[in-house]
Amino acid sequence: MHNPDIGAYVQRGRQAMMERRFDDAREIYQQILALDPAQPRAWLALSALAQSQGDFRESVRAVRSAVPAWRRSGSQQFITELSMRLLVLGEYKEARDLISSADWSDPIVLRYSMGLVQYLGLAEAHQEALDLADYAISKAGNPPAALLLARANALRYLGRMQEATEAYERCIALDPLNAEAHWTLAHHAVDNLPGGRLPRIRKAISHTQPSSEDAIYLHYALFKELDDAGNVEDAWRALRTGSAMKRARLRYEDAAWATSFEKLRQVCDKEFLHGKQAPQENGHFQHTPIFIVGLPRSGTTLLERMLGNHPGVVSAGELNDFPSQLAWEINAFIGELPGPEALNAYRGLDYASLGRGYLQRTGWRVRDADFLVDKLPNNFINAGFIHRALPNAKIICLRRGLADSCFSTFKHLFSGTAYPFSYDIAEMIAHYRRFDQLANHWQEVMPSAFLCVDYERLVNDTDDALRQVSDFCGLQGHAGLAAVERNTSPSATASTSQVRDKVHTRNIGSWLRYQAHLGELMDAVS
Repeated sequence: MHNPDIGAYVQRGRQAMMERRFDDAREIYQQILALDPAQPRAWLALSALAQSQGDFRESVRAVRSAVPAWRRSGSQQFITELSMRLLVLGEYKEARDLISSADWSDPIVLRYSMGLVQYLGLAEAHQEALDLADYAISKAGNPPAALLLARANALRYLGRMQEATEAYERCIALDPLNAEAHWTLAHHAVDNLPGGRLPRIRKAISHTQPSSEDAIYLHYALFKELDDAGNVEDAWRALRTGSAMKRARLRYEDAAWATSFEKLRQVCDKEFLHGKQAPQENGHFQHTPIFIVGLPRSGTTLLERMLGNHPGVVSAGELNDFPSQLAWEINAFIGELPGPEALNAYRGLDYASLGRGYLQRTGWRVRDADFLVDKLPNNFINAGFIHRALPNAKIICLRRGLADSCFSTFKHLFSGTAYPFSYDIAEMIAHYRRFDQLANHWQEVMPSAFLCVDYERLVNDTDDALRQVSDFCGLQGHAGLAAVERNTSPSATASTSQVRDKVHTRNIGSWLRYQAHLGELMDAVS
């Protein structure tokens, strides 16, 4: 920073933002850029300012401008802020490239390496995440537990399972109160001595503030270890405690979800879906997307891994590219659930532009493959808009029996505010029924683009189910799709450890041991 006045401008800009004098703030940050174009902080502030005013496009444009400004600055300062902002706005490739090309030996990068490793993971750059973690640990005399945890997660996502187990144990040895490490290890690998991890988890709970986020992680870890040990009664108490604490921290209105799902059916009727559709992109971006959608814990990752065994398919993981492009086209920030106003606005979108934008966003991932698998379960909500924008795309919806689906979702802890309906059995049942109704609607109004596949059939009659999916997608037959244990590609979903096994039916009927505690669920099934 060459101009001594810039610090004063920054202070004035922050003050204007705090006082919600947005026009003044914008002018101040533009003045900073006039004084010194290599000021990424000004672009970052302009991006945040645009977001506060609901201007998605301007927020993206500003953060894209921040990248060359950051490179021109010659400093690693603001790398974490810039990377995080890129990810928030769906600019995953740019975030990955930014961190990968940074000077890892710089003290700033080393200081914030734990967060940067996590950001690389969010950008699906798991090998780069591991490389950075290893480098940072090699330079640290006493690496923090958080960095060891980030490294363990990278190993897990890459399928290096035993190394990941050892890495989680190393993290817990250094920080016995690391709740996320206890929780992840419990779901990653069954203890060789059933119940052997219980004393240290209970000790961690006794030293953790009740109802805190750490307490929630620890109670879910306690449930999993007790469940593995066959102690159903204590496991259920731990699960009920953890789920109640998590539900209390969430703002969730069942009625709002019911209204939006009903509005989706009204907006996406046959007339809308079979109106003028977007032409398919030619040339460099000529690939066919396959969207895998469904409720969480319904087998979406399993099917993704199967299709990923096909030589003509690239599986890209859970992408936010379609929601991000949708936000660009509507020029608004979209949450997990679009409200009625947003859905009305979707009617007038330029769907040709939406389709082109999505193909451009994902084109770099495809390489020479003909098909790209995009496995974001919540794209189930966007299925109608996907069909309008990408009429050649195929959408495969995984469905699972009510009891298995609801219990499997209920017993899992999701990050942040994702799937807020999953922490109360009655709310989970209500959402399952909404989901089922909308799935039937999608299948009815766009049968050539939307296919429902039952999880139970996928694991019990795998070859027949895969034959149906392959025919639906237009994939030439390829032996070995079902051999998911041979798929060595990274996976960063809730099922990342489980999908390394051969196809099995062990998860069917897992709720039966808990049926004495599942009265509402039993009533719904009967």
